[in-house]
Amino acid sequence: MQPIAFVSPFTNTENPYIARQREQLGELGFDVRPLSLRALATGRCAGLARRENVVVVSWLETRLWRASPHGKRLSLTGAAEFGALTLTLALARARVVYVVHNHDAHDVRPAFQGLSTWSVRTLRRLADARVVHDPSFADRYRATYVPHPLYRVPPQPARASARATPSFVALGAIRRYKALDALLEQWPSGVPLTIAGKADDAYLTELHAILERRGLSDCVSIDARFLTDDEFEQALAAHDVLVLPHRAEANLVSGAFFAGVGVVRVILARRTPFIAWAQEHLAGVRSFREDAQIAGEVLRILDDWPSLRSLDQSAAAVAQFGDEPCLSAWTQVLTTAGAPPPRPRRTMSPIPSANRG
Repeated sequence: MQPIAFVSPFTNTENPYIARQREQLGELGFDVRPLSLRALATGRCAGLARRENVVVVSWLETRLWRASPHGKRLSLTGAAEFGALTLTLALARARVVYVVHNHDAHDVRPAFQGLSTWSVRTLRRLADARVVHDPSFADRYRATYVPHPLYRVPPQPARASARATPSFVALGAIRRYKALDALLEQWPSGVPLTIAGKADDAYLTELHAILERRGLSDCVSIDARFLTDDEFEQALAAHDVLVLPHRAEANLVSGAFFAGVGVVRVILARRTPFIAWAQEHLAGVRSFREDAQIAGEVLRILDDWPSLRSLDQSAAAVAQFGDEPCLSAWTQVLTTAGAPPPRPRRTMSPIPSANRG
């Protein structure tokens, strides 16, 4: 009988991570099915009682929260859903694999920070195996490193930029944990920057106020709307440097990194353990530790542009984050969890890019 991989969530409208994960589990021979309250209620999760099956869980801790103008607050409906699904995982005989994406949920009000941290810790302890996409946190979370999949496999080889000076872009949902306000406070005057992605009104008003106060409106543009997959991909292709100023404690890795690596010439990001690791393996990754270093790093990229304009990271990106290393690592995780998968059964096809966190 073909083993089942129950996946939660089964879809993600904001990025193709789950679609890539489902496809890779299918490549390993699993019948990939959803784990949700609806699936449980309609009897479609009977396979949870069998040890040869697995459950792969991402972001379950985010169900606890709902958006509000001054930070996320507890959702009673979400708390009930979190409790029901967590109890299901605890009772399931199928092996549970929890993907640790974040240290805690993003943008939660300070009063709820302890609960946010507890929810992630509880899921880690509940799981039979844990996955991280940052190798430096494998020991801390007693997890196995699995490369975060590229959103397009393989990325198209980058051609030398025809632009005399590089163009900078920050893409994805415009949220407070991405520290775009800090970026704009330090952005050097006269250097063009495009920011694009959906945003809440309060944060967007704050960003526009910074542009006005610093006189950056002529060089920085904000396109505050959800980008379709095609629009996101076109925006990446139209720029040379992807800027990721996410706060260091926000998440282990940024999904936008894996949309841009191998596509843009340079990724400029706040230095985190993952970015430090990436700098050792990819020539086009630049970083800054403190906000005050942003302008200097931007100017260094401008100075180094004659050599950077022809940089092509596509082959290195596939070597680190392509299907082969991902499938190999997933095989190790599932074996550790006690559910070794069958041999691969088909060849995977590329999945288009999309908006990334």
